[in-house]
Amino acid sequence: MTKNIEKKSNSRQHPRFIVVLPLQISTEDFTLKTTSKNISCSGVFCYVDRFIPIDTDINVSMRIFNNSDGQKAQRTVKCKAKIVRIETLKNRENETYRVGIAFGAIEGNDLATLKKYIQKKNLKEAKELKRLYLRLKEMAARLVEVEECHPTAEHFRKVINTAIIELDAAAHILDYEIYELKTLE
Repeated sequence: MTKNIEKKSNSRQHPRFIVVLPLQISTEDFTLKTTSKNISCSGVFCYVDRFIPIDTDINVSMRIFNNSDGQKAQRTVKCKAKIVRIETLKNRENETYRVGIAFGAIEGNDLATLKKYIQKKNLKEAKELKRLYLRLKEMAARLVEVEECHPTAEHFRKVINTAIIELDAAAHILDYEIYELKTLE
């Protein structure tokens, strides 16, 4: 794995991470409850069951949890926001909409809480994935030794080596995500 990390050029101000949080989206006319699919310090992506025009000003309320099982709420983060993207997904039962939301100003304490939660949750998971990847590479090395004594080990080694080749191609993404989480602004 390389340590050479380059910043991707895109229109987002902050990197997005997969975080599932209960969201409430509201205007004077409606209130919707949904969950985030991914989030950054400047916006959130979710699905809703109602069309909301682009540039609609909304209020967003997110429940940030203290622990990973989602049982004990640490606090509720609220902010003004705007719909910046909406895409219709049609299925057999109903229409669903993929929605991109840009946050307005989030109060300092709320922004700090959101950043800390994103870092804590995703950094833990990213580091665990990296540990699993490294253990898999260690298993492949050990299978070379076992292969001399047991003929079936060769088949295991071939399968693991194939998986490692595919994972090597994606491992740099994990390094990049860990870097982004550690330097989250």
